[in-house]
Amino acid sequence: MSVTHCSVELILAIAAVGTQYCLEGEKGIDLFHASQAIAMERIRRRDVRRNTNHRHAIPETASVRASGQTLASYQSLSLAGQLDPSHESSFNTVSQEEDLIQTIQALLILMAMATWAKQKEILREALALQSILATLVRDHGLQGQPMPDNVSWEEWVPLETAKRTKFIVYCFFNLHCIVYNIPSLILNSEVDLMLPSGSAEFKAPTGSLWLEAKAKASSEVSFQDALNRLFSRGGTEVAESNSSLGNYILIHAIIQHIFFLRQVTRGRFDGKRDMAAEDVCALERALRNWQIGWKRHPESSLDPQDPNGPVAFNSTALLRLAYIRLNIDIGPGRALDTRDPVQIAKAFRASPPIRRTPKLVRAVLHSAHALSIPVKIGIRLVAQTQTFIWSIQHSICSLECAFLLSKWLEALSVPNPDPPISDDERRISALVKMMLDETEFPVPSNLAMGSPEMNQQLNAGVLRVWAQIFKGSQTWGYCWRHRQCSEYLCRFSPRGLTSDPWS
Repeated sequence: MSVTHCSVELILAIAAVGTQYCLEGEKGIDLFHASQAIAMERIRRRDVRRNTNHRHAIPETASVRASGQTLASYQSLSLAGQLDPSHESSFNTVSQEEDLIQTIQALLILMAMATWAKQKEILREALALQSILATLVRDHGLQGQPMPDNVSWEEWVPLETAKRTKFIVYCFFNLHCIVYNIPSLILNSEVDLMLPSGSAEFKAPTGSLWLEAKAKASSEVSFQDALNRLFSRGGTEVAESNSSLGNYILIHAIIQHIFFLRQVTRGRFDGKRDMAAEDVCALERALRNWQIGWKRHPESSLDPQDPNGPVAFNSTALLRLAYIRLNIDIGPGRALDTRDPVQIAKAFRASPPIRRTPKLVRAVLHSAHALSIPVKIGIRLVAQTQTFIWSIQHSICSLECAFLLSKWLEALSVPNPDPPISDDERRISALVKMMLDETEFPVPSNLAMGSPEMNQQLNAGVLRVWAQIFKGSQTWGYCWRHRQCSEYLCRFSPRGLTSDPWS
């Protein structure tokens, strides 16, 4: 895609986000509003055009059929959403389908900026853009068929771009669900598109290279088939054969499924708040199948700067988050929607003690491994360079991992814990101690392993390390609030810490 073939609103949206990464976010506000205004005007004119076409659709149907054109193809042409070319000569090079997709892309970028940016004056725009985006995506279509074998590269590129764009909108709606505890505006049951191709196909710069990559690729699979097979026995090959983006989409789908099951359990009238055992088993199977397939996938990596891109790395953060959400009902008590770090920290600290169960151990282990990655890379390095190597997904996951690990260590810190500390829990505690010993917050060596005092110090050390990680320069205001929240969590932590988390 070149600038000459981009819509103005998309160019302005990209420029607006660019100001954030240049640490000149205030200059991006005008670009944000300009892009939004152009996109809204384009949508308004598209709606006018659609209404006009609807009024003329019935009398023109007969003549269209007489000319050999099907009604379905006629509607796809007349309702695709192209603005009147006579009024917008600068957009004449953009096809009808690309025009709508580029408007969707622009609004997606603007919604992301409004969601994560520091500038409060655009925060309220994020949820307002959600409903508009959902409508546009549905207008374009959430159903699809496999590509024909004889499709050309020139035909394939815009089709694949449109499909990927709609899936990314779906994923971003799920991020809103994760952060603000609101239902996604696009549900799993609505989506019946084919999963995206691999990165080699999509990045191919020429038709010949694309044909080579296509010949090596696995056959296409639909979103619904892939998701259903993850929940079946022996479904590991699904994640193994998918693209990295396909696996990223599927882990989002599992998290959405967990969210709605949690909503059902909260609404029960018999007082039971636990998820049904069969639902938990099915979700554990899906997560296990997904994880095994991810490990076998050739593009999977825990390196945020892997040549294949960060998508596979970001998926691991969502896997950890899925295990946490499956095993502990954090729900609306996190107060993330307040955007107030003090309120968020207080809500975390005021949450009830967690119930230690054998199933919780896996989620705790994932939380411990989340800490191991920045420790291995280097805490100070991650803190100072996270703008370039640490994604929003990892920021979201990190806060919940810190919360779960802290609450779990807090539960171990009580005298004579009930049930007694298991061997698996002892191994996780030893792993956490080993990681902290590699940082500037080691645990005193004179404390007995497994003692309440040791677990209190581990709890304090975990919070300090996460606070140190979030201490670095932040591009996005959402991550900056995580930094403040982690500092307050340190101040509210069990004895063993001073009021100053950096002393």
